[in-house]
Amino acid sequence: MASHRIVKWFRDYADDIEAVNIHYVLTAVDETPDWNNARTTRYMPLVGRSIRMKELRLPRSISDTQGRPSSRYALHYYFEVCQGGDLQYSPLYSEEVVTGSGDGPDNGVDQPDDERRGGASRLHLRGKA
Repeated sequence: MASHRIVKWFRDYADDIEAVNIHYVLTAVDETPDWNNARTTRYMPLVGRSIRMKELRLPRSISDTQGRPSSRYALHYYFEVCQGGDLQYSPLYSEEVVTGSGDGPDNGVDQPDDERRGGASRLHLRGKA
């Protein structure tokens, strides 16, 4: 089955970050995400010094609010950061996904410094007070 690929980046902002997960939900555009029933979680491995990356393989289409397949939908996501034994959460990010209509491979690959397309590529969470 063909998929639409989007790469998400996370830059560790401290030396004691132990792990980062990305949690995401896909919805029709302007629909509220159901985090309890539709959330997917993926671990983000280190791919360089303080850089984490995960390629998300998303469907080419999802059902819109009328049940019709749509190649335009929303990706909602946030990061869960394990730092010094504590969990922290990023703000919620949402972006529109347009997969196109072709049958060939679709590569929506973002670069680590491309914040507009990559969402939270340079996310910085504040430490505990």
